[in-house]
Amino acid sequence: MKQIHIPMFMQKVLCLFLVVVMAMSVVLLPSSKVQTAAAAGTTVTSMTYFSPSDGPVISKSGVEQASYGFVMPIFNGGSATWNDVSDDVGVNVKVGGSWVDIDQTGSFVYNQNWGHWSDSGIYGFWFTLSETTEIQLYSKTSAATLDYTLVFQNVNKQTITSMTPTQGPDITAGFTGGAGFTYPTFNNDPAITYEAVADDLKVYVKPVNSSTWIDIDNNAASGWVYDSNFGQFTEGGGGYWFTVTESINVKLESKTSSANVIYTIIFNEPVRNSYTLTAYDGTTYTADQSGVIGIPLPKIDGSAAIGSELGNFVYEINVNGQWVDMSNSSQSGFVYSGSGYNNMSDANQWGYWADYIYGLWFQPIQVDMQIRIGYPLNGQAGGSIGNNYVTYTFIGNPNAPRPDVSDHDDIEIGTPSDPTIAGMNLIWQDEFEGSTLDLNKWSYEQGYYINDDPNSWGWGNAELQHYTDSPQNIFLQDGKLNIRALNDYKSFPQDPNRYAQYSSGKVNTKDHFTFQYGRVDIRAKLPTGNGIWPALWMLPEDSVYGAWAASGEIDIMEAKGRLPGTTSGAVHFGGQWPVNRYIAGEYHFPEGQTFANDYHVYSMVWEEDNIKWYVDGNFFFKVSRDQWYSVAAPNNPNAPFDQPFYLIMNLAIGGHFDSGLTPDPSDIPATMQIDYVRVYKEGSGNGGNPGNGNENPPSNVIVIGDEEKGLKKTGDDLLFYVNGATFADLHYKVNNGPQLNVAMTSTGNGNYTYPVNNLQAGDTVEYSFTYNPGQGALDTPWFTYIHGVTQGTPE
Repeated sequence: MKQIHIPMFMQKVLCLFLVVVMAMSVVLLPSSKVQTAAAAGTTVTSMTYFSPSDGPVISKSGVEQASYGFVMPIFNGGSATWNDVSDDVGVNVKVGGSWVDIDQTGSFVYNQNWGHWSDSGIYGFWFTLSETTEIQLYSKTSAATLDYTLVFQNVNKQTITSMTPTQGPDITAGFTGGAGFTYPTFNNDPAITYEAVADDLKVYVKPVNSSTWIDIDNNAASGWVYDSNFGQFTEGGGGYWFTVTESINVKLESKTSSANVIYTIIFNEPVRNSYTLTAYDGTTYTADQSGVIGIPLPKIDGSAAIGSELGNFVYEINVNGQWVDMSNSSQSGFVYSGSGYNNMSDANQWGYWADYIYGLWFQPIQVDMQIRIGYPLNGQAGGSIGNNYVTYTFIGNPNAPRPDVSDHDDIEIGTPSDPTIAGMNLIWQDEFEGSTLDLNKWSYEQGYYINDDPNSWGWGNAELQHYTDSPQNIFLQDGKLNIRALNDYKSFPQDPNRYAQYSSGKVNTKDHFTFQYGRVDIRAKLPTGNGIWPALWMLPEDSVYGAWAASGEIDIMEAKGRLPGTTSGAVHFGGQWPVNRYIAGEYHFPEGQTFANDYHVYSMVWEEDNIKWYVDGNFFFKVSRDQWYSVAAPNNPNAPFDQPFYLIMNLAIGGHFDSGLTPDPSDIPATMQIDYVRVYKEGSGNGGNPGNGNENPPSNVIVIGDEEKGLKKTGDDLLFYVNGATFADLHYKVNNGPQLNVAMTSTGNGNYTYPVNNLQAGDTVEYSFTYNPGQGALDTPWFTYIHGVTQGTPE
């Protein structure tokens, strides 16, 4: 359930858009390589540079310092990944002609002037340097090494007295709106680099028919977001790129003088008459070795489609002689993958690509099939298509690889009357047995706007419902929580002329209950109907990595009421909207079942390095930390899903999730019914009710490398300890109270302790440690201990 969204066609494009400026000739298709993971703790036997631009010599210039980065080398000829060999790779720096481990140099501090980075499953090293430096990656257990020379050239700052374009100043954007230009010549001296004048340069933008210049530096409210629809490139001396939907002027201007240069980026919106489709370059395509097929979208009246037209296309696949909507995955057999091919799923997948023109990709195509693409004859979404289709034949590759998901086991679930699950501790639950909602566990969300922002109507998604605390919309009955949507027009002070057409309900556990890592089971029965959008999901208690979706979102279950045979799960991550990303997967109910004809259990299992989804205990989707990332914390592979999250349940109407469809009159009222919500942590207990004496705590001693961390029970107190560290801090909560952060006491020889006193039987203690074993500070995951109900004594 997204708090801020963008139109579906733009979301699909932005999620896959790769910056390619000016000459764009290579089709951008999703990565098709399916690697077989090597065993954990693999020894490095060889290393080769990932590409010519990733070593052995990397040159940078800058004022006093420059930033360097390179992709991890190819390990063991490609048979091992970074995750396989990370424990075996060290970094040396050449000092006085000798190699010294980087942690022993004193001049390099991890996460200050060097570290790791990750982006969508790709890993590398980064360094900030002020002089030429030699770096060596080495194996800790073999003789394998790989040397890098990071060449630094210092440049002196200058102010700008003149600028002369090196390209343009009139530049025509491609069909996807992509355009760019190299930096101008500064002060009539081609030797002056951008770095020398960067502090004196401002960038302004305006539509060509406007007289008002917009400063787009750190001004996301303007709609211009760095690395989303504009940015810089380094090839060919560097320059600026833009993605436009209309013709614009770009002005580069000195901060200290009147020097400036103005560019015009021309976006030629094509003239459409009949909206007739023709194939762009053929209608028969053969899958490659990996089963990938990429096709350009058809031409409309003889020219390529532009971004504003993508939402009008209709995509269908021939299944047993019938044309089926591609987005109806339960019938089409294809899952839309907006962030590119998901190699954690064995589903047939499809999505958009953008490379001067727009197209579609499909993977893995193992059998022959036909698809067709249509366009409305009136040029309007939902209009009649008639025979305005282009039909394509796909020739499959039966040997194309499909990801191995045999390790994705199903899970045991409890029963409506008994939450017990072997090996799991139940840490929180609501069975909705009372007559009113328990406000010690839940809060109501109300209104029609996010933070009273008039631009965020419809909860940022163009939804049609406002939320209330009325018993007409949220009530308990027969042991079930009912969330009901009704016809209920209402306007709000933020915009008295805008009306929400429906009322509905939304509840959350913010400030009542959060957890980090664990399992959620929610048993629910969902409503059907056009534009009906039930959602069970999670947001972080604190947005430590920035506004949505930079700090993450976990969707336990979302459903489209018009497709009762399918539900989905997803994660949202990356940066703040609109540079957020998401990965989603779908569950298809067995024949004869739907999400509306009975109650089903929707489960999400959240671990430090992966998240998995289930329906009725049946696995259907997994995302690993190789696939998510955080713009705000590029050196933290667990971010943003390393923070406490809270639960949300709501029933939305309309919005972008299902292309803005609205309910038929017979679809309202619509009611989502929830039987229970249960949250578990792994442990040795049998999963009884919290505090009823049936639980055992999780393992009391955690071993990472040679260090031990954990807890010891001493009467009614807990003694937390860390062994083998140079410092240690404890972070803990008692009964979901405020998080306390304390320095632990040294007892000598690297041993640290801290007591937590006067606990009562049944108290839940969540805890984690920050400690330094001699190679930089580390953080453990959060663990949970239920006090006083343990059979036996912790070690």
